[in-house]
Amino acid sequence: MRLMDFLVEEAIIYNLKSKDKIGAIREMVEVLKEAQKIPAKEVEGVMKALIKREELGSTGIGGGVAVPHTKHACVGRLMGTVARSEKGVEFDALDGEPVHLIFLLLSPNESAGVHLAALERIATLIRDNDFRRFMTKAMGKKEMIEVLREVDSLHSSLP
Repeated sequence: MRLMDFLVEEAIIYNLKSKDKIGAIREMVEVLKEAQKIPAKEVEGVMKALIKREELGSTGIGGGVAVPHTKHACVGRLMGTVARSEKGVEFDALDGEPVHLIFLLLSPNESAGVHLAALERIATLIRDNDFRRFMTKAMGKKEMIEVLREVDSLHSSLP
């Protein structure tokens, strides 16, 4: 599975402004709405679903990364975005450290396999110190997209 098959390029955030978990998630959901991937009337429902998932346990998985995710009826296919925070976001991460990279995923209600595959792909990538470093040190949205495309091309060339 390639990241750029489900990440919404125009919704990638180079310089996340929010400093807390809920604000960061809202900022990312709003950008997906602006990209016309989430209907305006569904924003609050998507937010509630994402917050409900966070209440089960933080998706701040450590190493400066969080992966908030949920399923929602307003989504027709797997989609998401990624945001970079230079200063870091307090995300109740497992290691207690601020989060600098946030991958937000939304899936249709009946898409358990695709949803899990996307989470697995992200989990594999974020274990790579070089990938995390390149993403957090990127000098703009364009460079973040180049890094994402590069890991996709490496992944697609694997047997």
